[in-house]
Amino acid sequence: MKENAVNRIRSCIEDLISDRKRLIRILLIILMILAALILRMHENSRNDITINDSEASSSSGQICVDIGGAVVKPGVYTVGPDTRLFEVIEMAGGLLSNADTDSINRAEYVEDGEKIIIPPRAYTGQPAEGYTEEGSQDEGDDPEGHEDSSVSSSGLVNINTASKEELKTLSGIGDVKADKIIEYRKSGRFRSKEDIKKVEGIGEATYNSIKDLITV
Repeated sequence: MKENAVNRIRSCIEDLISDRKRLIRILLIILMILAALILRMHENSRNDITINDSEASSSSGQICVDIGGAVVKPGVYTVGPDTRLFEVIEMAGGLLSNADTDSINRAEYVEDGEKIIIPPRAYTGQPAEGYTEEGSQDEGDDPEGHEDSSVSSSGLVNINTASKEELKTLSGIGDVKADKIIEYRKSGRFRSKEDIKKVEGIGEATYNSIKDLITV
């Protein structure tokens, strides 16, 4: 009888252990199903957000264009999809006095992501002081082989050779800054366009407005 009691207890323990394992397996299955449902809901939510963002962007119809060169305020501007070039130029503060309007079509439509460069007009005034009409230096050749003409074939102002009047055609360069540029040149040449920022009074903003108009 004592043996039967022991067998019954052992059987009950085995049943409990078996049921516990079965219960754990069931719980694991439920957890896996819940995890799959949560992931599916998260993916659907992300897709909805992407679609909504795309629809919002499409409905706003805004595009971005980058304009530089001979304009007062070069930069990136957000405009409508049916914007013409002359409207972007107005947003950029208008054209500089040396802008070559013959080489652009101000009535054309702009496109999203477009880079617009308004070229400067080639300078046709008097040659820089110390230079002949042919653009060569009066006293000998440049030992470093730099281009001597004040304005390159592309219409860019050479800050190493430009006269005061040529320098003043650049945005933000008046009498004072032009004189300082010429004074700086007396101690050496500009090795790069960025070197013009070494001139007192010419900071990052002024440089950004003229960097597409100058050369060395």
